[in-house]
Amino acid sequence: MSKEQLLLEIKKGMKAEMDSVIIYQKALDDADDQEVKDFFSERIEEEKKHYNYLLNYYNAVDAGREMVDFTEGLEVETTEDRESIFSDNFLKRIGEKQTLFSAISTSVLLEKEAMQFYKNLAQDVDDVELKSFFNKMGHWETEHYLDVLHIQKEAERHYWEINQFEPF
Repeated sequence: MSKEQLLLEIKKGMKAEMDSVIIYQKALDDADDQEVKDFFSERIEEEKKHYNYLLNYYNAVDAGREMVDFTEGLEVETTEDRESIFSDNFLKRIGEKQTLFSAISTSVLLEKEAMQFYKNLAQDVDDVELKSFFNKMGHWETEHYLDVLHIQKEAERHYWEINQFEPF
């Protein structure tokens, strides 16, 4: 992959991370429940970190500097039991508010796309540090995807129970 193509791909990743920040911020602004607010706040901070990691790599690639692991020491946490980390109250609050449920549904798509994007980049680069970084990003996005997919599936039953839909 050429330097120009790599820079373009990193910029695409930065845009995607900012898209997630915006979606999560809008949901945070609309949330009333503290547990829901905490979830969206944490996601905003994580996506901002991802953006900043990408910015660091962009600047290093652009300047022709040697690649270093900007994420060194940061481990990707794997959630084994998603059912225990999201309370029924949390899922109900997501399901009862259209804007929050829509934010989660949109996040499922964004996280899935990001997961595949980073995995593809990891396959396409030769630099060991960049490959490791993109693999780590892909793993982080996989965990985010699985989290929001779980939330969407579980909150959906509340969504249909609470919202009494009628034809327009």
